[in-house]
This record gives sequence, structure tokens and C-alpha cells, in this order.
Amino acid sequence: MDADRSSIEIKVLLKNLDPTKANIKHKDRLRRLNKFRNYVTTRPPPEFYDDDYGLLLLGSESPAAMEDEDLSNMTLYGMLRAAGCPSTDHKDSLKRSARPAISLLRYLCLDFERTNAAAPLFVGELNGFAQALCALNIPQLRTLRLDIHIGKGDNESGSRGGSKDDACHLMALILARHTDTDYETPKPVNIKDFLPAGETRTEFDNWLNSCDSISPEVRKMIQDNISAAASAGGGER
Repeated sequence: MDADRSSIEIKVLLKNLDPTKANIKHKDRLRRLNKFRNYVTTRPPPEFYDDDYGLLLLGSESPAAMEDEDLSNMTLYGMLRAAGCPSTDHKDSLKRSARPAISLLRYLCLDFERTNAAAPLFVGELNGFAQALCALNIPQLRTLRLDIHIGKGDNESGSRGGSKDDACHLMALILARHTDTDYETPKPVNIKDFLPAGETRTEFDNWLNSCDSISPEVRKMIQDNISAAASAGGGER
């Protein structure tokens, strides 16, 4: 399928994720997320323009949207905000649609166009979605609310806690492959900028050390990057 249709599919998805619109209910967001997932899982996989990777992640806050007159007049709710959207009725929890949103985001970054399921994660060339995610700055990445997904996902908070496994995979991707905005220069990030609570970092460490899909080499690379960023001090606020 051509990239023009992909652009349309992205805009339709993001216009239907906006939680501030009273006419868009949870079932509507879920239906639209499922439709887009069906679209990207077709074989052969659809093509995307380079600008559309950032557009999908950031919506109206992406450079593509801000520089395009037509897009600047639309309210496009990016996937990062959808995956980290806070619940309006439950403190320190997420909207129910945040769980399928981060699940879709994990698929796009780690499984889209992946032809060998046995190939190790986080090594080699990343696909366009993963490259775009890893080149975002820390304030943008924080909108994912990985702290809630990892700290509360899949436990007592149920679906409003998000998805711990999906969030841990994305956290590992960011820690392993984060770059400057040139998509090439490695730029390790401080894990405390995303997981400020020690208990949540312990949850991630336990997951990292027990995840069968992460090789010992990649695990060491992640731990080395965590140490390098911590030694550098500070963080991007």
C-alpha cells in the first residue's frame, strides 16, 4: 500500500484519539486503534513518508504538523500522549485506551517490518518508527508516562495502570538506542528522568534481567548506557 494512504490513515487515527472531545468515547478510540493495527499488520506492510513517523508519535506537536498549513489547522493527538493519557477520575492512573495505545506503539517500533522473529531486539538498523522515537527529547518521551505503565501496569490498577511489558520494551529501546536529533549520534539518557521512583526502576531492572528476548550483549549495552548517563549527571528538563 502506498504512503499517501498511510498519511490519511494516520490523520484519521490521531483525530479520533483526542480525549477532550466529548463525542469520542473509549470504544471509539479502541476501535480506531484496532483499525490502524490491522492496517499496519497487512502483508506486505504499508509504506510511510519520513515525516509521518514523527507525525504519528507527536501529532500536532510534530514538525510536520506545525510546518504544514493544512495540518496546523487540525487537532491531532499523537500516539505518545495517547499512550500516556492520564485518567480524569483516578489519581496516578491512565485512561483505559492508554494500554492498547502503548501496545500498538511497541508493535510499530519493534515488530513492524520485522521479518525474523528470532533476531535479537535493539541491534542493527531500526525501522522508521523506532528511529523517530529514539531521536525525541526527554520532555517529549516523558509524555508516554512509562513510570505509570511500569510501576502500576498489569497489577492492582488493572487496565488503568497500563501495560508493564510493552512499556519496559520501549524503555529498553530508548535506553539502548537514544540518539541526538540527527538520528545517528548516540545520546544516552538518564533512566531517572523517566522512572524517578526507585521501586519503579527496580521493577524495570527485574524485567530486564528476566526478559528472554533480550540478549546478554544488549542487556550489558543498556546497563552501560545507564551508567554513562548517570555519570554525566543532569538531565534534559
